[in-house]
Amino acid sequence: MNTHTPHRNDLPQFAPDRRASWFELFFDLVFVVAVAQLNGGYVAHYDLAGAAQFAFGFLAMWWCWLGHTFYATRFDQELPAQRALGLLLILTVAWLGYGAADYAGDLHGVFASGIAAFKLLMAGAYALVWRWPAARPMVRFYGTVYLLQAGLWLLSMDAAPAMRWPLWSAALLLDLVSPWLAGRFAHEVPPHAEHLPERFGLFTIILLGESVASAVHALGHGAEPALEARIAAVGGTLLTFMVWVAYFERTRSHEGRHIANAQDGLKMRLWAFAHLPLYVGVASLAAGTMYLAGQTQLLPGAQELYVGGIGLLMLGLLVLSVAQNSESGLHLGPRVWLQLLLAAGLLFALATIGFAQPVYLLVATGVAFILQLALASERVAGAH
Repeated sequence: MNTHTPHRNDLPQFAPDRRASWFELFFDLVFVVAVAQLNGGYVAHYDLAGAAQFAFGFLAMWWCWLGHTFYATRFDQELPAQRALGLLLILTVAWLGYGAADYAGDLHGVFASGIAAFKLLMAGAYALVWRWPAARPMVRFYGTVYLLQAGLWLLSMDAAPAMRWPLWSAALLLDLVSPWLAGRFAHEVPPHAEHLPERFGLFTIILLGESVASAVHALGHGAEPALEARIAAVGGTLLTFMVWVAYFERTRSHEGRHIANAQDGLKMRLWAFAHLPLYVGVASLAAGTMYLAGQTQLLPGAQELYVGGIGLLMLGLLVLSVAQNSESGLHLGPRVWLQLLLAAGLLFALATIGFAQPVYLLVATGVAFILQLALASERVAGAH
């Protein structure tokens, strides 16, 4: 529900207890479908090159979701023009998902055109809120960034492969630096304290659901699933559940985030960016579960890739703990350093011990994650 308060008429006003809309939930579901398409390509090429392509594609897609989420939490009043534009964005994400399955190969034009269309639509979305005087510096900044990015993605469609990746990288670099350059606008046009964390929480839980779906898919090969497939499915599901516990019960990263000063703004950006390794780790866990389900022996490199995905999960959760719970700045207390050392030791052991079969790797990974989770506390960053 939108409510306008009399103390400010140069920005859209929202109820303090604003919740994510059904339309936003639908939007997130479509985005996770696109991520699932990207996962399918990773499972088919579960090696270092496949991991690099998966990570790049996920970055490009996730930043589309992130950009729209921050726009929506600041400006979306569910007006007819905004709803129509949202429908076009959903269609664009569906097209993008089609291209994600082989975005580095034959479908690169589909993927690039999908990203370009999304950026152009986001520039249009910001143009719709030009009428709010206090928002105009932010509108001008992001409108320019999105137009530049759209141009780079469009140029890449007909470019040779040697030029395609530099163009994509330049567009992605704009994604990486723009939130920090726009940080000076965050206090004047802050994201909604309750709505934004809920959007991240919803996307997290939908992505975790996709990970469970991958575990179920791992059982779907043949009338009688092999023992390895059963173990991989159970192990993947249990690890997914532990990530849910860590996110919603330990770090409590879905709770409200109020911005009263520059320090709060920095912590908010750190909190938002910490979701990136977490989400890549969750998606990697889904791909790894499907891959391991079809293996009786670990091929070279597969163990390191699986452990690397778990490491990203741990890193994301730890940074979320710091950004969410620290009440006295962002410096790390002894308990956080202990967690870092333990995580590094566990990951090194998992990556270097020679596991002959996937089942041993899954069991060891589960034990390591439980140890890491047991050490965490709800106020880990505040324990100095």
